[in-house]
Formats: sequence, C-alpha cells, structure tokens
Amino acid sequence: MSLIYPVANDARAALTGPQGEARTKAEAREIAGGEVTLETDWLKPDPDEADDLSGAVQLAISHGAAQIYESDDGQPVVAVSYWKPVVIPEPVPAPAAEPAPASGPVREDHADDLYFRHGRTKKKKPEQVDPNQLDLFGAPKEPRPPAQTEGES
Repeated sequence: MSLIYPVANDARAALTGPQGEARTKAEAREIAGGEVTLETDWLKPDPDEADDLSGAVQLAISHGAAQIYESDDGQPVVAVSYWKPVVIPEPVPAPAAEPAPASGPVREDHADDLYFRHGRTKKKKPEQVDPNQLDLFGAPKEPRPPAQTEGES
C-alpha cells in the first residue's frame, strides 16, 4: 500500500477540498505549482462536525493520510498529513540610503573616549592565591631529585 497525501493549505482543507493528491514530493510540487512541505496537523472537530467529516476522514485513512485518536474526554482527534505549499514572502525593498551631511567629515567611530581614559579596558591583576592551598595541577615548585634504584648508592 502506498501513501497518498492531499495537497492543501491546511488540515481541514486537506480533508474537505484538497487541490489534488500526490504520492511523492515531485508530484505535489507539480500540483501546487511550487515548493511544498509534508505537514501533520491535529483536528479536534465538534461532535456535529465529526459526523460531517467522517466520510472524508475515512477516505484519508484509507490513503494513509489520517489517523483517528481519542482525547481524554472521549472526543475524536484526527491527525492529518498533507502536502502544504510553501509561501515565499516577497522581498521587501531595501530602504534608500540617507545622503551624508554636506558639512564636515563623518566620524564612523562611536566609542566613547571616556571609556578608554578611565582604565575600564585594563586587565585585572590575578587574585593572590592562598599559600596554604594545595595546587593539584600546577608544576612543582622545586625540582625533585632523580629516584634511586636499589643497586645505586
């Protein structure tokens, strides 16, 4: 059994009035006239609406595009998978650049000179290490004498 997914803009339209049905993404692109994505949405129809959608849901289930679940309160919940056309937003035109003022050169540097004058960028001195603290990863302060073997004196 191969899966056939409807091509539509939302799950409700996929059940009630799809643009077409497609097995592959290439077929869905051809039907939609552009790029598509495979989406899965959940529908929680009212009891009256569930009766109206039951035929469409059964058809979608037979194609493998829908599944029915039950919510905590016993109401049907339908998971619908469908090919959704991707809407590519139109590019927004870039705003026109403002003309530079005619008087004087334009200063590009916006740093505050006071920031650099008061030593805010100087490196801090490392804190004093307590001499009684055990340094597990540092190098030994004094070189150790070579280890002697039993035969040496």
